[in-house]
Amino acid sequence: MPNNFINISNSKFNKIIDDFEIKGYANLGKIITEQFRKKLIKRTKDLMMGNIKYKNMFFKLDDPDGNYFNIKHEDIKNEVFSGPSERYKKIKDLEYDPLFLKLIKSKSLRQIATKLVGNNVASMRSMILNKSYIKSSILPFHQDVSENWPMTGKPKFTLWLALSEATKKNGCLQVIEGSHKYGIIGDGNNLFDKKLKKEFEKKKNIRFLELKPGEAIIFSNYTLHGSNQNKTKKNRIGFTACFLDHKIKHKVTGKSYPKIYGKNSLTISSIKKLKEIPPKVYEKS
Repeated sequence: MPNNFINISNSKFNKIIDDFEIKGYANLGKIITEQFRKKLIKRTKDLMMGNIKYKNMFFKLDDPDGNYFNIKHEDIKNEVFSGPSERYKKIKDLEYDPLFLKLIKSKSLRQIATKLVGNNVASMRSMILNKSYIKSSILPFHQDVSENWPMTGKPKFTLWLALSEATKKNGCLQVIEGSHKYGIIGDGNNLFDKKLKKEFEKKKNIRFLELKPGEAIIFSNYTLHGSNQNKTKKNRIGFTACFLDHKIKHKVTGKSYPKIYGKNSLTISSIKKLKEIPPKVYEKS
């Protein structure tokens, strides 16, 4: 049976945790084999083209003109597969795909999540982040926390795995080092206040996290991050998963987020039995 994952040594693990606490992000290096990366890329393209379909899976196209501010969020009727396209900006619900669940449950990611979150861990979202070469949108600096989100707690950290090369030219992730130490900045999810933008968006603090295929980083959900447009002729494809304590629930629906580690967590055998993706945590039953 092929080994799809590259384990992290004890010394490297300690450095990852230290960097995460001090800088708000940490480089994991290469965490998957080239063979497994190719499988994940193929699965991503099959989902985009409709070759593999899951009923109720989340799809979000980029804005036709590449304007981020025109993209609606929690727009359930338009968060569906709408035909083959390489311009899907997001494909969520990947906890329910066997290949991606295998990745999520890899030893290294479980080790990091157990250290930072605990033994019972859920996924707020597990998704493809695709930055199309065709009129891609920017992603303004923001945090992945907000007092406006109806959650009983806050997510802890996010994994960002490069399935294709991530460079300055194609819109790699940017972070503002140390910004996680300031708690929620503004409303968290958006950094629109001019004074806050001037205070935090200083060039000396911005780090461009260029990654080779198969390499990954983690960052605190309190770390300001964003990305520029893709100015190449190929899509920039990343996989991202956001980890939080399973005790955290959606305040409106009372639902829990999909459990990925701990007793009664998702397994490959259990998701294969599902006839459709379960309703989103924010969808009222």
